[in-house]
Amino acid sequence: MKRVTIGGVVGSVVVGAIGLYILAGRSPAELRGFVRASASKTIDDIKDQIPNEIHDRKLDNDLAQVRQEVIDRQVQLNLSKSSVASLKEQVSLLEGRTSRRERILAEAFPILESATNDNKPKVSFAGQEFAIDEFKKEIDNLLTEQDRESRQLEIKKNGLERIERGAREGEQAIAEMKSSLDNTEQEVLVIRSRREQAEVESKTLDMVASVTEGSSSATSTVGGSLAHLKGGVEKLEARNDARRSNAPVTQRPSNQLTKGFSRLESLKAIHDKLNADNGQDK
Repeated sequence: MKRVTIGGVVGSVVVGAIGLYILAGRSPAELRGFVRASASKTIDDIKDQIPNEIHDRKLDNDLAQVRQEVIDRQVQLNLSKSSVASLKEQVSLLEGRTSRRERILAEAFPILESATNDNKPKVSFAGQEFAIDEFKKEIDNLLTEQDRESRQLEIKKNGLERIERGAREGEQAIAEMKSSLDNTEQEVLVIRSRREQAEVESKTLDMVASVTEGSSSATSTVGGSLAHLKGGVEKLEARNDARRSNAPVTQRPSNQLTKGFSRLESLKAIHDKLNADNGQDK
């Protein structure tokens, strides 16, 4: 029994998709574009799901790598400066030797010219006697050395100029990298501070919303209970009024105005009767 592997299935799907595109007269490049777009979208979705702590750690690592690159370039620049100093010393030595040799050759020219014109067998130079052939040989050696070291001096000067120019450009590049890195680090700190403030504000707003919802719910509950209490009281008061107005006469409370008027009528009747009886007696 054959075993089906995931790789085989994926391969079959890819080959099948390419075959369908070819049969449909579509370019496989279009399919590659869809695959790349899908992969890019998938990667973006994955990145969005990564916690902020992981993104912060990656950013810190990236900044640390850039900082290390700046340090490495600074080391190379320092080594280059050491080479510049050494090359400057060599150039200075060559300049000293060629300048001294140049003066010697300049002073030797009239002596050799006079000896050649006068066919002198010997010449005197710098307090020493030289046979003419020996003097010519010494001059030839000096000329050879002067030519060789002049060439060396020219090469070293050109090299020194290039190295110094490169060192200046390197210093400028490192300074720009440092400035850019410092600005980036400051921006990271500011953005992280803003994020912390935004998170605090978000939590505060969530708390306010929760309290508001709870307060509305509590107010609604209390309002319902209050309405129920008020309705009960009003209903009880209405029932009491109804019972009072429909109670039997004997149970009704006497009206004070009626009671007072009845009292006066009773007293007046007794008074009038007594006065009438007294009038008959007279």
